[in-house]
Amino acid sequence: MLWLGRPPYLRWFAAAALIVAALTWDLSERATEPFPFAATDLERGQTITLDDVAWRQVPVGSLLLPSLENATAGVAIIEGDPLVTSLISASSSIPLNSWAVPVPLPMGAAPGTSVNLVFSDGTDVPGVIIQPATEDSLGFTSEGLVAVADAAANAVALAAANGELVVLIQP
Repeated sequence: MLWLGRPPYLRWFAAAALIVAALTWDLSERATEPFPFAATDLERGQTITLDDVAWRQVPVGSLLLPSLENATAGVAIIEGDPLVTSLISASSSIPLNSWAVPVPLPMGAAPGTSVNLVFSDGTDVPGVIIQPATEDSLGFTSEGLVAVADAAANAVALAAANGELVVLIQP
């Protein structure tokens, strides 16, 4: 008869051992370190201040600590997201009497690099990269920001929007 068979003692023991091991792991003290998380929603290009950062404990070595000095949000960051190096970029200040214009930049161009923006008619305007172009996990690239003199900002923006602008980077 089925009800007279031996009880599954081995299964009961394995289940109890698994529960005890999980409880021991959960109650054990693991080494943690503080890590920055977004305390508020951050727009792309927004400068990250101390008020925008909430420090939380994470296991040691799980995330690389980014430098938050002169950092800006490289992409839109939602409150509660960890501030990892792929989401933030170093900011460079915009020179006096200049405008930051979104321009398609090649990947790897660093902030502070001098560029020449050449129009389709052959004229050019000097500029400085403020924020480099970024690439997300799907391979989509975003435009970078270039600071240009306020007299040429409208022409640069119009040429960039129409795809009639070539960016020359000074080595």
